[in-house]
Amino acid sequence: MTTQPIFAFVDLDDSLLQTREKCRQEPLVEAAYDRAGAPLSFHTPAQLALLDLLRGVTLIPVTGRNLRALRQVRSPRFASYRITSHGALVLGPDEDLLPSWRVLLDAQAARWAGPLAEAAALAEEFIAAERLALRSRVIEDLGVPVYVSIKGPPVELAFLAERIAPHWSTGVVHSNDKNLALLPPFADKAAAVRHLMAEIERTLEVEPVYIGIGDSLTDLPFLRLCHFALVPQHSQIQAHAWAVPGGLAEAGKLGDLG
Repeated sequence: MTTQPIFAFVDLDDSLLQTREKCRQEPLVEAAYDRAGAPLSFHTPAQLALLDLLRGVTLIPVTGRNLRALRQVRSPRFASYRITSHGALVLGPDEDLLPSWRVLLDAQAARWAGPLAEAAALAEEFIAAERLALRSRVIEDLGVPVYVSIKGPPVELAFLAERIAPHWSTGVVHSNDKNLALLPPFADKAAAVRHLMAEIERTLEVEPVYIGIGDSLTDLPFLRLCHFALVPQHSQIQAHAWAVPGGLAEAGKLGDLG
């Protein structure tokens, strides 16, 4: 009997690790660090138990972090592919862009550099006019502008999201807790995972098994591509699946809207 290889496509922040204030269990284990080397994100005992269960499974991050921020994650470790910046970049084990993805990315990235800068400037105008305690900037990954990041209090982010969404109708407005991201169409976790699944399957003689792990509504499209999906307790997905009539089907519609 041939053993099927297992690959887990894993969101990181608020799925496998989170800031101290979001941890609901003790004791905590350091998982990621800030630029100065101070602990920033942690594992709970439940997350550590899950990672132990996944020993022998190839873990592939599917994260909103760019590569620089991903390198600040010390646990878990990744030895295979990486998907960064909300799906904008698909990297090989050597942390270089996959050649097959570079072809797709080059056509999109140049087109969206200008609109991303304009969106960031518009966000700053709203922030200044309304005197919001928010900070906005264009995130780059391997020198490519990939999305606009806006951080701050959730109430103020929700206020800003309502006002800026009509100006970003061709992209996705992704909001979760203290983070708001204006994503161009090429920053698409599901498209990146689908592309990588095809890349993986070209190298195998047996069909792999895919597990997906994610917490945000915008993770739902890539979770649907996997054979199994794991959702953290108290996550955005779980809250909508339990609270919205129609469960995950309805929540998926909400996620598609950003």
